[in-house]
Amino acid sequence: MRAINSHNSMGIMTTEDALRVLDSSYGDEPQPLDIVVTRHDVLDEAAFRSTGVLELYEELFPANERDSSDDIVRWLLSDDIGELRRFSVGAEELSYRLDSRCFILCAAGRAIGLGFFTYDHASELIYCNYVGVGKAWRGGGLARAFYREMVAMLDALFPRNIGVVLEVEPYDRDRLDAIIGDLERTGRRQLAADEQAEIRKLLRVGWYDKLGYSVFIDTGTMRPIACRSPCLDPSLPSSDWAAGEESYWMMWQARTGARLVETRASELWQKAVTAVYVEILAKSLVEDDPNGRRDYWDYATALVEQTLQRTEATAVCLARCLDAGDSELLSRWRRLAIDLPI
Repeated sequence: MRAINSHNSMGIMTTEDALRVLDSSYGDEPQPLDIVVTRHDVLDEAAFRSTGVLELYEELFPANERDSSDDIVRWLLSDDIGELRRFSVGAEELSYRLDSRCFILCAAGRAIGLGFFTYDHASELIYCNYVGVGKAWRGGGLARAFYREMVAMLDALFPRNIGVVLEVEPYDRDRLDAIIGDLERTGRRQLAADEQAEIRKLLRVGWYDKLGYSVFIDTGTMRPIACRSPCLDPSLPSSDWAAGEESYWMMWQARTGARLVETRASELWQKAVTAVYVEILAKSLVEDDPNGRRDYWDYATALVEQTLQRTEATAVCLARCLDAGDSELLSRWRRLAIDLPI
């Protein structure tokens, strides 16, 4: 692999500039790469599936982290297409407006990378659902360059956006120190599944840290603020919803070159939590069956409200994802030279 050499990859781009073929080639044999985008280059389900992007998605993400392929197709091509959607839950009138796009990095017409993003018109935030590059194509800065190309395209598609938010799984510093310390002492190269999962959490945060993301910090503890995601399967019995919840840290990257907005970190935190868990998650899940999912709506919105109330009096700031201790853990892991794709 070679680092990407596309033009204007970090500059301000017009729509015509952004949605274009990358001017470069990779590998032992020249293989021009290009990025295609749903509802611009990929217009229907057959064309979307023919890229092989769904097979790549299944290869990159474990089953417990994946959405169904049918849901992804529906969101990208029919539901989240920038139109205002209205529905009722009991006497409550609700609406939302989302625009989801999948960016597909292709070599010889087949997907080798993907990025799935959703723009929420209410908050003007872009939510990063998934990003990944095929194992054989990692290295040489390709993944980072692909990500930056996608962000430039998103800025062209959604010129009012103020930045990108995403969730990462919290990692346990003590657990990481124990795992890495054991590897250093014993010289073993194989990791148990739970050890791999914990290391990957650090590697993912480290990757976004390299891209310039910040994390929302509680200034009292100087640790990231945890938020609670509602269960993603409202069809489960309500007694099972709590078991389906997950804790995340929320990360943020302001739009490059955007006009500075006087928004406190605490206000941005509340906006991000509401956008991800109410506007993007809960509303789209409840609209599928607004009568049958009234209880789910009450549950999901109450859980989000608990997070917001819990952090209402918290002094929030934005800081680099990795502090000195985290960076040292990452350096120790890298010195082990164990191949563990994230």
